[in-house]
Amino acid sequence: MNAWTLLTAPIAAIALFAAPPSLGQDEEAPIVFPVAAVQILQEPFRRSEGIAFNGEGDLYVTANQALWQVFPDGRVRRVADLHSNLGLASIGPRDLLVADFGPTNAFKHDRNDDGIVWRVTPEGEKTEWVTGIGDPNYILLRNDGSMLVTDDATSDIYVVGRDRKPLLFSTAVPHPNGLALSDDGSTLYVAQIFKSIRPVVPDDSLWALPLEDGKPVGAARRVARLGPYAANDGLAMDREGRVYVAANGKAGEIWRFDPRSGELVLIAREVYGAASIAFGEGEFDPESIYVSTTFNGGRGGRIWRVPVGTTGQPVTR
Repeated sequence: MNAWTLLTAPIAAIALFAAPPSLGQDEEAPIVFPVAAVQILQEPFRRSEGIAFNGEGDLYVTANQALWQVFPDGRVRRVADLHSNLGLASIGPRDLLVADFGPTNAFKHDRNDDGIVWRVTPEGEKTEWVTGIGDPNYILLRNDGSMLVTDDATSDIYVVGRDRKPLLFSTAVPHPNGLALSDDGSTLYVAQIFKSIRPVVPDDSLWALPLEDGKPVGAARRVARLGPYAANDGLAMDREGRVYVAANGKAGEIWRFDPRSGELVLIAREVYGAASIAFGEGEFDPESIYVSTTFNGGRGGRIWRVPVGTTGQPVTR
């Protein structure tokens, strides 16, 4: 199958937009949480992980050991093959950064350094953008042109500058996965997904790591716990500075944490295997989050839309 093949095999034909009932010219129905997530496709993926919109507002996901584009009408296009399907971030006007464990990973093998962060064009051209990280998972770009990359098999978060060489940034959070940066750059939120990987034991902690001039200062502080077996995975930040957490564990929940009040709100449930979160762009609803799901008892591999009634924090590319 080449990179431009469109797959139209059984895909759920579900609308991406759901307008609330009209309450008057200037009123909208308030959203009452938790809301029902809307499944926008379910095949051909066995499992999915990364999700991001590129600079052109097109939706991409990693699934089935490949990078895919997802169209508003539910079609998908295979863009490029991968060793594994992990985190995804947008870079530049239209390209994607894709985290890939590489040929080996610490979950099945010994600790290694053969992970790859690819830079991939929408046409499927791949470049090894960053090497030397064992099992790269989540990617977060920053305004200074650097990126942060987690290795959730360890306690390592790396910073990668314009020279594309990874340097150890922090070991403050065990098994770090998703990252989100406050608007003023003073706090890095980190999702802890595991207590251990041999055996795999999930964790439920959300941490705040203080930063100064882009560097860690002081100890990480646990700011929320999402319940036993939450297995916190991807994070996203809305324009009001609230953090959305994909709880990858058995319950399949999406939570929202407000750093100002400490309030935790259950946004959606039964999003089994919730992995990564991105706010809609382009032709996709900007006041919804889009969520990928990993394998979870045969219920993963789907992409969901969850209305949240606000837009996301501007994305650094």
